[in-house]
This record gives sequence, structure tokens and C-alpha cells, in this order.
Amino acid sequence: MNHEAMSSSAPVLLLAYLTLAAPSPASADDKGHFEHRAPSVCERTADTLFKACLFGLGDELETTLANCANISDANERSGCIEEARGSRRDEIQSCREVREARGSACELLGENRYDPDPLLDPTIAFIDPDDVPDIYPPNPYLSLAAGRTYVLGAGDEGDETDVVHVTDESREILGVSCRVVVDVEFEVEDENGVVEYEALEVTDDWFAQDEIGNVYYCGELSRNFEDGVLRDLEGSFEAGRDFAKAGELIRAFPAAGEAHRQEFALGEAEDIVQYLDLATAPSEEEGGDNARFACHPNRCLKTLEFEPSEPEATEFKYYLPGTGFVLAVDMEDGEFTGEREELLCVGDSLDVLEEDDCQIADPQALRAALCQVAPETFCD
Repeated sequence: MNHEAMSSSAPVLLLAYLTLAAPSPASADDKGHFEHRAPSVCERTADTLFKACLFGLGDELETTLANCANISDANERSGCIEEARGSRRDEIQSCREVREARGSACELLGENRYDPDPLLDPTIAFIDPDDVPDIYPPNPYLSLAAGRTYVLGAGDEGDETDVVHVTDESREILGVSCRVVVDVEFEVEDENGVVEYEALEVTDDWFAQDEIGNVYYCGELSRNFEDGVLRDLEGSFEAGRDFAKAGELIRAFPAAGEAHRQEFALGEAEDIVQYLDLATAPSEEEGGDNARFACHPNRCLKTLEFEPSEPEATEFKYYLPGTGFVLAVDMEDGEFTGEREELLCVGDSLDVLEEDDCQIADPQALRAALCQVAPETFCD
């Protein structure tokens, strides 16, 4: 297979999927005759969620109008009503765009009904996470070996630090032992030499592996912070609860061009990944290589990850075999935003935080912040 051709064409095709209208239940043959077909369950699901989106906007509008009615000042009250109605028009268009993106995702995946849950598939042989990598081969792009710690940096001035730590804990979900991986994202502030780490998101991810090396996403508990205060648990899901199902996070032996769901919790978690190229490197347009973990010459797996509920945002990711994730490049409406996340360092324990390669301004302050937001994992 021509990797270079796949790398250049697949992004264009997928971006087209995300911007075109949903697939029609009618298709034409070579003579122009149309053959009607029933929409797939996947397409019908997209339609049903579109209706739910509209119904939700109606409830939200009426609630806002009720609040507007309780404003005494006539001009302010009128402005409140007009703003509410204008916002609803914009949100209706957003519902349409999400509907189109979900329909296009159905076409990309070639999916009818997403069932059964992979964790309940009797053909998949899941393993004990403690047997990785001693007995079973690890996934070349993601290690579930206890103690493995990754430090990533993002932001225009490196003002975000992300610590990902594979714990020695597991939890059983739908009868499968899933490794607990804790991911903490911080905003870094340096005022007069005093470094502070303020939590943005603290996530307990639950991953499982089969005997081939494929890694599955069993769910997550996501705690979102604002100004140091816990605001919500948006994005959380668990396979087997509230109709949520697991997905494949990343395959051990992907094929270029194929795509699959990473998670399935409608309206909450719908990430999809497409494997674009098995052996490539970031382009100059994407900002070039990660200097610490270089993909050149053509050593990295490149993926495109997106969520239909946010069709304007996509992300290219690069994985270096034997190391794992090394670079993410953000896109919006098909254009590179310039925002990147890079792997800074990786080690077999939290001691890696003390190493110079991690570029942590104050390792002790970072450890204290980790202990505060996830004590069971990071406090001694």
C-alpha cells in the first residue's frame, strides 16, 4: 500500500465526510436508475438524536423566556428575549451540523447497529492487566504496564502539563478486568518564581487488553475543574451503565484507512478514530516533528480522531511504536489551529517527574498538586 498516498488523501476524504450532508437512502446505478434502501440503524439513530436535540432546545428556550419575563426593566427584558431566540436559531443550525456529521460517520464506519459491546463479545479473549507485558505482548502504541508514566505539554507557551500514570489497580466492568489509568491536566502559572499547578481535568480511565494486544476503552470518570473548583463530570461513562458500551481505543495491528468507535455513550462520549498512515511523520504545515520523540523518517502511526457531536474539531495524532503517543495536532473546520500537545518524557514510575527531560518547573509542587486532586494514586 502507498502510505504517502493514504496520508494525503484520507484527511481530505474524512473532512468531506464531516462537512457533506448525511447519506441518502437512495443510490443510483450506472444507468442512472435509483434504488431505494432503508436507512441503517446508525442513520436512524442520528435522526432520533437530531429530534432530541431540537426538543431540548425548545425546553431550554421556554425556561429562558420564563426567566426573561421576571426582569423588571423593559429594555433589558426585551434584550433577554431577543438574545434567547437568536441563540436558539444558532443552536438549531448546530443540531443540523451534528446530524450530518453523525450520518457521515455511519458511512465511514459502514455501521448498522453498534452491538454487541466488545466486552461481551465471546470471540475476544481478554487478559489480566497484570500479565502485560510479562506474558502477553503489549500494544505497541499504548502500554498498560503498571507504573508507566507519561508527561505531556501543551499551550502556546507550554502553560499546560498533563501527567498520565498507569496504576497497579484494576476494576471489573462487564466481567472484564480493566486497568485504571489516571490522567491529570494542569494549567501552569508562574508568578515571581512561584509555580502553581491548577487542575483542569482529572480522569480515571479504564482500559482492557486482549491477547492480541488490542486495547479497549471500558469507560472513564471525568472530573472537570474551573478556577480550582469541581464543576461537572461531563464526559464520564461506563460500559454497561445507561446504555453505554466500550470501544476499541487503539488496535495493535491497524490497517490504513480503517475506522472504528473508541467509545459509545450517545450524547456523552462518541469518539471515532481513523488510521490514516502506518509509517509517516508530521508535515511542516502541522508544525513538524516532536524533537524529543521524532517520527522521521516515517516511523509513526498517524490517526485522525473526532467526535460527531463536535464536527468542527478534529485532531491528528502520532504514535511511535514502542513509545506510544508522541504528538497531537488540533484542527478546526479543516484548518490547523497551531495548537499541539507533545510527549515530553516517559518512564516506568513517577520518579520520571524529577528528570530534566520532563521540563517541569517545580517537580515538588507538581507532586503536591497531584496528591491533592488524586490522593489514592499520587500520595506516597
